[in-house]
Amino acid sequence: SWDQAVSEIADKFIDYAVQSGPDSITFAMGTQMILKRASFTSLFRFANVTGIVVPETFAGVGDLPVGAYMTLGYELPGDNMAAIYKSKCCLIWASNPAATRIPDAHFFWEAKYNGTEIVTIAPDFNATAIHSSKWLNPKPGTDAALALGMVQTIVADGLVDWDYVREQTDLPFLVRTDNQKFLRASDFGETGYRADSTFYFWDETTKKPVKAPGTNYGQAPGMPVAPREPEFLTLAGIKPAVEGRWKVKTPKGPVEVTTVFELTKALCNREYTPEQVQKITGVHADNTRAVARTFAKSKASMIYAGYRSCKWLHGDKLHRAWLLMCALTGNTGREGGGMQTTQMSKGDGLAKFAFEGIGPRLKVAAISIWDYAKGDGKGLNRAVYGEEMADKVDSHYQQSIKNGWLPDYSKTPWRMAFMAGHNTANWRAAGTRFRETVLAKLETIVTMTPDMSVTAMYSDYVLPVSHHYERQDFVMEGRTPYVQVLDEAVPPLGESVDDWTIMDRLAKAISAKATARQLAPIKDTFYGRPIEHDYAKVHDLYTLNGSMKSTRDVAQFLLDNSAGIPKISFEELAKKGFVRVDDSADVQFGPKSPYNFRILASTRDKVPYETLTGRQQFYFDQDWFLKEGEALPVYVDPLAVKGYPLRLTMGHARHGIHSMWRDDSFLLSLQRGEPDVYVNPDDAAKRGVKDGDLIRTFNTLGSFIAMAHVTSATQPGSMFMFHGWDPMMFRGRQNFSGSIPTAGLLKPTS
Repeated sequence: SWDQAVSEIADKFIDYAVQSGPDSITFAMGTQMILKRASFTSLFRFANVTGIVVPETFAGVGDLPVGAYMTLGYELPGDNMAAIYKSKCCLIWASNPAATRIPDAHFFWEAKYNGTEIVTIAPDFNATAIHSSKWLNPKPGTDAALALGMVQTIVADGLVDWDYVREQTDLPFLVRTDNQKFLRASDFGETGYRADSTFYFWDETTKKPVKAPGTNYGQAPGMPVAPREPEFLTLAGIKPAVEGRWKVKTPKGPVEVTTVFELTKALCNREYTPEQVQKITGVHADNTRAVARTFAKSKASMIYAGYRSCKWLHGDKLHRAWLLMCALTGNTGREGGGMQTTQMSKGDGLAKFAFEGIGPRLKVAAISIWDYAKGDGKGLNRAVYGEEMADKVDSHYQQSIKNGWLPDYSKTPWRMAFMAGHNTANWRAAGTRFRETVLAKLETIVTMTPDMSVTAMYSDYVLPVSHHYERQDFVMEGRTPYVQVLDEAVPPLGESVDDWTIMDRLAKAISAKATARQLAPIKDTFYGRPIEHDYAKVHDLYTLNGSMKSTRDVAQFLLDNSAGIPKISFEELAKKGFVRVDDSADVQFGPKSPYNFRILASTRDKVPYETLTGRQQFYFDQDWFLKEGEALPVYVDPLAVKGYPLRLTMGHARHGIHSMWRDDSFLLSLQRGEPDVYVNPDDAAKRGVKDGDLIRTFNTLGSFIAMAHVTSATQPGSMFMFHGWDPMMFRGRQNFSGSIPTAGLLKPTS
């Protein structure tokens, strides 16, 4: 019964928190939780009240565009889908919206009808490529080389927006040729915390180095500083040189300097001419040049990116190369231009609810770091990639902990896990190993799910949660300018209830048991600061002293307290179905909308970017970047498991959202009826495989069995599979994650 389940879970929750601290308990959320604003907010409130850890699953599943964050200081550049109408050249790169964004795909084809050049860049001839103006098919994992070949063409042809480059990027910044470091104020003997983050141009007018305005708006933690006057990117009479070499006088003698652009140009001419890129990618040099020229000359050119590239180990360098293409042509911040991922709402209402009355004490864990610590990432890397790779990753990981850059999650035992809004035992990389070596060691697993997934099968308690359309809530998705209602289209099945209600029942049980035990407040720390959690008050705190009685109440709180959302009752929203958010009349969100304006604040209002240089930053002179050869965007060969020549890539499916609905009998009837893996005819023939055969896909880590889908749409030497298939649908309950060995690969530079 619900009463028995909640009672037992509450007892164990308190026991673990008392014995090992709240950090021994996690409450993980996935896409299905994140998209429901009130449910997501309720989870944050519950975690903030109890002190437990929330492992994030945005970067954790490889959806975070790390390279965009590095370059722009903001990780999600994007406008709403209608921006495609303003684009004159749209590169759909490592994305397949005809299959994965079915409600939005029409934007591309209508834009094409109106004259937009639509180019799909993907190794497989997918559903989007079929409808595009052109298709380029680089070998899997070689996209960064292709992008840098396009950069080389743009520069060589002189198709550069110089005014934009001078103002918005670090490309004119001076770099010392002796140590590859930026020229800093500290090189001239200046002291203070800004001395190492004040950089220089070479001014063509005065023929000397001048300080670049607007650098380093972050300050050293804990260091009191005087208030700083606002600075802007406006050059105010300075004309930064972009090419050349000069000698500057410093207290330690003359130093030769050049520009980031000069280094970039030399790199591309040396390593990434289209002919050199052809040898890497298989894309003919003429095609690389043709697409690059169209992109540069169209004046409104975008790269529709999606998330697939984020899942590659070296995807960050691809993002940096994409943004370099956009910067050189003045497209970042332009209507119909730039790198397009999505937008996230600002979250002011969420933060107000989560922190109301107790302040911020929410612990969010980076799941890739968490899994490395809990799942012996070094041992996995050693088994798959060898001792050298394992030692390299681990030495940087340990040094990062020592430097205070990363937390040490190995200090506290992981004893209890709540799984909600996702199917973690399905999608975790090295999933079979994860289930056997991590999940199996947990003392208690509680899964809140509408389906009997593989995660549920590993759980001690399965709590039936209402499905997406069986609840009241609302959705905000940055590709649309609307708030969209969920209004319980059908009642929940059986005893299912929504997420807020489950947490409400748990909070009530925890409070009752803490009171009965006369439990003293549990001591904890938050960023080194001592705090306490009074579990006798958990229910009162969770419900704001009883004022929140349902998800609908939380939804109304968010509607009332979120800037940029029309002030409307949930009842009225339910009647309308959706309402347009404020300041969204154009294809780009304005400053009064509930979505982020940071990139447009820089390109339009000249506010510095939240990067070290205050610009779109393409050069990183940190020691590890220099050692890895990644100071500038570069191409690195994708990793391979020795002795296994085929490369498996994956993508989102047409017939489901992640693992949701992947086992629906009607949707299965529109496919092969069971999991299938795409194989090139030449590779199939070499192995005696025919279409429809069952084949075993394997490497040193593990294997899975699926139906062969023989097709010329897949390149020789590669295989493709749509994701989301639950292990319960495979023979032996082993899906693709059993042979994906990348879970322990932490990049020193990201």
